[in-house]
Amino acid sequence: MTRILVPCICMLFVAGCGGSDLPELGTVFGRVTLDGQPVAEAIVNFAPVNPGRPSTAETDADGNYELVYLPDVEGAVVGDHVVSIERIVTTELDNLPDDPSEMSAEEQAALEASKPLPDAATDGSMKKTVNSGSNEINIEL
Repeated sequence: MTRILVPCICMLFVAGCGGSDLPELGTVFGRVTLDGQPVAEAIVNFAPVNPGRPSTAETDADGNYELVYLPDVEGAVVGDHVVSIERIVTTELDNLPDDPSEMSAEEQAALEASKPLPDAATDGSMKKTVNSGSNEINIEL
């Protein structure tokens, strides 16, 4: 009986004592807007000011995002971050006609929705703080 019991107890001890190598994280979600309109299909990047792994997200059609630290881990390192936002250039946008008069209404709407973001979106001037727990951080460009 001890041949079975001792290994089982050891396995429970090892499984229960495994520490996480993750830093302290806070969950981060919010909405990105430009002139009050949602910024869809953009990458949101929170890079910690102190050494550490950045967290990223992709905005949905309504400009909503939720940061991911690792593929299966949501959140961002607790502390100050430099935030950047870049639009995703899709093949459809890349292949639009040069002359707007040759575009369909749908193509014109897609072009309007992809207008350039202000310099603040990528110049490193945007700073946000992530606290432990849940953080709603809306970003108006």
